[in-house]
Amino acid sequence: MEMPGLSGRILKGDCGWIIFMTADRDVLVPTHHHGAQWGLVIEGRMELTLGDQCRVYERGETHFIPAGVDHQALLYAGWRGLYVFERPPTA
Repeated sequence: MEMPGLSGRILKGDCGWIIFMTADRDVLVPTHHHGAQWGLVIEGRMELTLGDQCRVYERGETHFIPAGVDHQALLYAGWRGLYVFERPPTA
């Protein structure tokens, strides 16, 4: 999925992906779901909505998204994150 303002580097494997991402402007990642995902905010802040629960994450904070759970994110300009996906994202 390509989104203006969001870039990254991906390390792909048979069992999952590791992705380093950066947002050079505010980016809304629309609602989607996939396998389990673990994340670390390296810099900046983001709002993560899991189902109907929204929480702000800032530098140094981690989060977990269970497999199949609908979620969306608002990444603020300057945000950087590191993500591990249990298997390649599909949507």
